[in-house]
Amino acid sequence: MNVSDLYLYITTILHTLAQTLMIPVMVALGLLILFALFSVGSLIMEVFTERRHYKVDSRQVINAIHDAGYDDIEGVLTGGRLLKPQKNALITVTKNMGLTSDELFALARAQIEKVNDRYKRTLLWSEQVTKIAPMLGLMCTLIPLGPGIVAMGQGNVAELSMSLLVAFDGTVAGLVAAVVAMVVTAVRKRWYGQYTLILESLMTVVLDKANTAREEGVKLPHDPVGGQPDDTAKGGR
Repeated sequence: MNVSDLYLYITTILHTLAQTLMIPVMVALGLLILFALFSVGSLIMEVFTERRHYKVDSRQVINAIHDAGYDDIEGVLTGGRLLKPQKNALITVTKNMGLTSDELFALARAQIEKVNDRYKRTLLWSEQVTKIAPMLGLMCTLIPLGPGIVAMGQGNVAELSMSLLVAFDGTVAGLVAAVVAMVVTAVRKRWYGQYTLILESLMTVVLDKANTAREEGVKLPHDPVGGQPDDTAKGGR
């Protein structure tokens, strides 16, 4: 086999492989478009199920915790308009205020990280779509251009037009999916950043309250089970 034959053989394999990928790429783009629409719907659902109820004045809650008795902190947190993951994290720490300062701080950090992990899992898919969709759109653009260029050389205007149409449609589909996912991700990141900042502020107040109780010699609760069921992986209030 000479160099020309080898070149033709490899070129044929690459061309066949590229054309074989066309349908899977188009199917993947269609799925990403559906995911983008689903993301918008889930964002709207989140607005009505969580966001519109989330009217927390962090200063008011902080002052309420500061002024509450040690046995009343849980009631303050339960009666507030916090989100369910925030309440669970704070109440878990409140029910274990009898731990040592270092142990309680470690528990508080673990609870905050648990809530953050929930938010990260929610953001993961839309963040990946913002990266994958443009790549698939580019593939869907380049794959049909090969046959289109051949058709142009042969004077086949109809096949050239169809190839260009598919290429442009693939580009648009990839960009639409990426833009929608990027907007959803940006909105949620802003929301979740606010939620985390408020949770950290309230957690700091609870820890300070526990330190004050130790200095005063007050016996604080210690619930080795954790006090609250692990609902941080669930949405809602």
